[in-house]
Amino acid sequence: MTAFQGRIGIIGSGALGAFYGARLARAGHDVHFLMRSDYEAVRDNGLFVKSFEGDFHLKANVYNSPEALGVCDLLIIGLKTTANGALPQLLAPTANADTLVLTLENGLGNEDAVAAALSHTGKGASARVLGGIAFLCSNRTAPGHIHHMDHGWIRMGEFDAPVTDRTRAIAELFVSSGIRCEVYDNLMQARWEKLVWNIAFNGLGVAAQADVGRVLATPELHSLAHDLMQEVVIAAAATGAPIDPAMPAKMLKNSESMGPYHSSMQVDFESGRPLEVESIIGEPTRRAKAAGASVPRMEMLYALVKALDQRTQ
Repeated sequence: MTAFQGRIGIIGSGALGAFYGARLARAGHDVHFLMRSDYEAVRDNGLFVKSFEGDFHLKANVYNSPEALGVCDLLIIGLKTTANGALPQLLAPTANADTLVLTLENGLGNEDAVAAALSHTGKGASARVLGGIAFLCSNRTAPGHIHHMDHGWIRMGEFDAPVTDRTRAIAELFVSSGIRCEVYDNLMQARWEKLVWNIAFNGLGVAAQADVGRVLATPELHSLAHDLMQEVVIAAAATGAPIDPAMPAKMLKNSESMGPYHSSMQVDFESGRPLEVESIIGEPTRRAKAAGASVPRMEMLYALVKALDQRTQ
């Protein structure tokens, strides 16, 4: 396996993109950040990462437009999926026919959106798309400041193919930066595994306005979270991506260390921003129903969170 070497662009430099990009840059990789609201703060003062694994400060290569960022060999997408409509404008100046794109966005349907946005580079765009699932407790606390509270691993795979040497080479980028990264032959299996947690805790974070600690400490919410997780397991199996039935219990146990952590969707709701309700809850629910799975709790949660999302717009 040849080690990946090239120019890495981070598109979506918030709590997720900025954290992973900063870790890659600290390890000596050639990383460049596209930023809008944080551009001046990071340009003048750098990136500050407060992490349970060790705090650090980084002078970053930062740009305020995709044209200024320019073409990269690898693009890492850390956008909220509510911004996917801008992907064609973001990727046209930053990707050519050789650029690889790794989306670390939440939910389902993101690789399809990236492939469609890459169509300007010619045929075979989908063959250059990879997907990753990031399990990360991280918030942007101020311009240029990221607080990493817990976890941080990545699982990744090819959009429409089994794992290749290039998949392993990109995974090694993260491993060499101190981030646990595993490769999956079945990307959809990895995505459904993440949804076991995401649907329950993002959805209840908004519908019940409850942080992770409160969900776990409230018997009714704890039971509902477990039942939602079980429905995701059923949905995954129905759509051809079976996952371990014991995963709900494991994830509930692992979540105990998060304390009063606010999920990304809860943070967005509290800040009055659009919610990733379609990619995280809506699309999985639609795919489950199309496959014949009975997911009444997911359907109800989707209806509730979608209604609340419309109130913030």
